Amino acid sequence: MLTLYKIFKFIFRWLLPASLRYPLARGIARLVCRFNRRRRGVIVGNLTPLVGAEKARKLAPVLLGNFLMTAVDFFCPRTDIPRITPIENLNYLEKAYRKTKKVIAVTAHLGHWELGLPCLVYRGYPITGVYAPYRDDEIVSWIHKHRNPDAQWISATRGAVEACIETVQKGRILGMVADIPFGEKGRRVTMAGHHAHLPLGPWAIAVRSEATVIPAFILREKPGLYRIVFQEPIVPPTEGSFRKKMEHMQDIFKNHLENYLLRYPTQWGVLQPFWDK
Repeated sequence: MLTLYKIFKFIFRWLLPASLRYPLARGIARLVCRFNRRRRGVIVGNLTPLVGAEKARKLAPVLLGNFLMTAVDFFCPRTDIPRITPIENLNYLEKAYRKTKKVIAVTAHLGHWELGLPCLVYRGYPITGVYAPYRDDEIVSWIHKHRNPDAQWISATRGAVEACIETVQKGRILGMVADIPFGEKGRRVTMAGHHAHLPLGPWAIAVRSEATVIPAFILREKPGLYRIVFQEPIVPPTEGSFRKKMEHMQDIFKNHLENYLLRYPTQWGVLQPFWDK
């Protein structure tokens, strides 16, 4: 599988003119959705609670096309993207960081979720990102080589929680995705009238480190161009049990996530079953 990834990267980065990368990515997506029943079924299943079954079938190739265009931007990056990508409500992060130096930026697999950290690194913030390892260590290592080398990175394996807490306490902004549980069952929540599980890990780290959480969503404006939107800070409650504090913070993020998924369903790059059966 790694060899196949490398071949596709070579073709897209070195053989194709830049003008043909996105059209080919969308064309591959249409072919996959036409001939790969399993992949099409997962995408349709994830979209259905958001847009309905009929529309989900029509939008499946669009979603996969957006995912593959994000992959193109990740593996064949333009050097000016961190500079030209606008950030809305950056003052939320700036004020929280100046006040406490304990900040966690959480996002979802929406738009180009890998772009947020490079944009903050470009603006001079000390950043540490958390990434999920997959079963194939070679693929993980190869993908990880494409991430921003000016950020620090923590693998979501044993000991990651303590490493994250230590990072926050040292005054580094911690970046995490918070829509897919990894290495945990997560907490059952309701979005768009359906049940799903969201990870509690980011919120456990926030409560334990007394960090302010800033939700951030990276949205595609058009092929190759994005914008980042920060939402109002989520502060750990001062009262209640540890569990209640986590759930309170997660519920606020969940409402943001639901809103963005309903508004931008085809930018949601989750290609595994998301909703509870």
